[in-house]
Amino acid sequence: MATGTHYKISMLQSNFRHFFVAIETDATRYHGSSAARPRLLGESEAVQMLAHLAADLEGLLPGFAQCSLATAGALFDQTQVLRPGYPVCTALEHVLVSAGNSSAGGPVRISLGARHNTIPLAALQPEDAIPLGILQLLPMTVSADATRLAELGAAMEDTFLETGQVSAHTARWLESAFAVRINHARFMTLMDLNAMFRLQLEHFGFLPLWELLDAALSEQKEECVVEVESGQVFTWRGGAVQADFQTFDHWSQSGSGMHVDSYRGKLAGAYADWTRVLRQHLTTLAAHGVPLEFFRPGLPQEALPGSYFIETSTRAARPHCAEVTEHSFADLGTICVSVVIDGRQENYYPLRPQGLNDIQQAIRQRGLGGKTVSFPGTILHDEGGRSLLAEPLAGLLRQ
Repeated sequence: MATGTHYKISMLQSNFRHFFVAIETDATRYHGSSAARPRLLGESEAVQMLAHLAADLEGLLPGFAQCSLATAGALFDQTQVLRPGYPVCTALEHVLVSAGNSSAGGPVRISLGARHNTIPLAALQPEDAIPLGILQLLPMTVSADATRLAELGAAMEDTFLETGQVSAHTARWLESAFAVRINHARFMTLMDLNAMFRLQLEHFGFLPLWELLDAALSEQKEECVVEVESGQVFTWRGGAVQADFQTFDHWSQSGSGMHVDSYRGKLAGAYADWTRVLRQHLTTLAAHGVPLEFFRPGLPQEALPGSYFIETSTRAARPHCAEVTEHSFADLGTICVSVVIDGRQENYYPLRPQGLNDIQQAIRQRGLGGKTVSFPGTILHDEGGRSLLAEPLAGLLRQ
């Protein structure tokens, strides 16, 4: 899978190679009233697990017999594994380095198990907040001298891809130990995992997002600039992805949407599409531990702090309109909240998932909690002036 593709993972030490048991599970068990996450293995179970896996590895590639191995008795979602600096992988490196310093010599085999449902190293503890998917990963690290490891690494790339399936005996043991249903289990290198993730994003039309993630995972020093189909530009710079945040008024009057037809609802739909792409990037990057920083358009030094942004409308508020208008669009939910106070209209935009709750709290603190609230079910705007509007009171019910 990784053939012909270069991934920048040079930050990992050269005398280590990282790979995984990639387990295709039944995701339905992670949802519903009887949902249960994969078990964490205790210390003795973790030792047994490594014995099973080592036997399979040595059967595939006898060179593993002369190498040190480290793993943990836990399954991870790929979003926790594919993060800047590969923290799960580097944690296993540290385990082997520490063991080597106290070892009498020769290869060592270490599998960290849980005590009181906690793995001793925080980086090797699966995050409970991550929604689990079909693919679960059991991380492993192998260490040896540079020459032997180079040969083994090349063989892993070829053999795992072709014949890297875990034995039926080991698969049954893993299924019982982790209390999951295993549809398929195979060994996969870190290179293969990156390649597979890239293909997933490309399949859904997010190849530019992969370029940002690739730069972030490798902690690339150089800037990486990508432009997506909707016109947004994202830049990997200084340990974060940066992007302009365009309000509806800016976007439609002088930004990416200035050439979009303003009639028959096209403007609202196009801005919703723009917002959808922005939120998709925000959600995916956050899941992989990559911050997305927003800036005012044309002002790269003015980052937008907090969870929401307030824009003061350049147009005067119309008389007899709702004090609070919540602009939304289909599956996106709330896009903006317009607030009218003392004849002035302010537009509140959530920048983060917590932003909408913080906006509602801010509105209550301004004494508007009991005022007229409108839910037009779309992005209400002036077609001629191309700016957000508060909804007229006619026909509204007090919420």
